[in-house]
Amino acid sequence: MIERIERALVLLAYFIEQDGDFWLPMYEKFEAELQELKDKEDTKARARRRLMAYSAAGALKAIR
Repeated sequence: MIERIERALVLLAYFIEQDGDFWLPMYEKFEAELQELKDKEDTKARARRRLMAYSAAGALKAIR
């Protein structure tokens, strides 16, 4: 999904260069959605790292 939004942003950037400000609201919307998806991925990665560190310390059995 991230890759699709990034490609859409490139296309919208082209449209903005060709047609002007008409496409700016859509570009801003896609930018916000992209940032939200990246933030979620970062959160999931942090959670995964925490779990891996916890399990590497042998403490995983305590939560099962």
